[in-house]
Amino acid sequence: MSDHVPIDDVLDSEVGVFVCWPKYDEGQAEARLTQLKGIGVESLSLGGRHAILGSPILGKGHVGVVLRGMWNGREVAVKIRRTDADRDSMEEEARLLRLANEVGVGPRLYASSAEFVVMQMLEGPYFGEWARGCSGEAEGFRDVVRGLLDKARSLDRVGLDHGELNRMRRHFIVTGVGAEVIDFESASTARRVRNVTATVQSMFLSRRFSPAMRPWFGGVDEEALLEALRRYKRDPSDEGYWGVLGALGLE
Repeated sequence: MSDHVPIDDVLDSEVGVFVCWPKYDEGQAEARLTQLKGIGVESLSLGGRHAILGSPILGKGHVGVVLRGMWNGREVAVKIRRTDADRDSMEEEARLLRLANEVGVGPRLYASSAEFVVMQMLEGPYFGEWARGCSGEAEGFRDVVRGLLDKARSLDRVGLDHGELNRMRRHFIVTGVGAEVIDFESASTARRVRNVTATVQSMFLSRRFSPAMRPWFGGVDEEALLEALRRYKRDPSDEGYWGVLGALGLE
């Protein structure tokens, strides 16, 4: 990981290009730097599992890129709106992350502005990578899965649909203290929630990923699971959720 660059020196460093990416504009970059100072970001740094232009960063997506940063003396993740993003502000994503935080889901939101979201640094493998390489005890594996399903259920209960939990690759991360849901850029409170159903389907019913779950869950009865998911979809109550857990042997 590169050293943290003090915020006043960022635009003259290799980190600076990401403050205003992919189309760099000096005036816009300076305005964004003022925003970063205004929300208390003290420095930025390269480092992470993803890369742009050969530089390692924490994350990249259609809406933003994520860099390491320091905020109030704490190492954080700083999501920066891309100049070609399909939205004019990051404030809605911040609002939805705050809602998720209220039910104990997602990285903790620390600060936000039109161009930035400052949040808790979460480090660890993505769930898919972790599951395929896991050699621990079965109960520990099942505990992680149950924890993720409980988080999906919490999102369902507050009417917040993540929108991408059918994609195992980059939306669940396993840290040293458990697993977490990340990346709320596609989240919405305006559509029907399907966090539990999307998570279960992607884990246990997709041809691509379900083989990684079999060593830990044995022979899940797919018809019984599908029926439990149908009941939950019709009536997303606590009782319906327990039915889904029962079909997975996680009650």
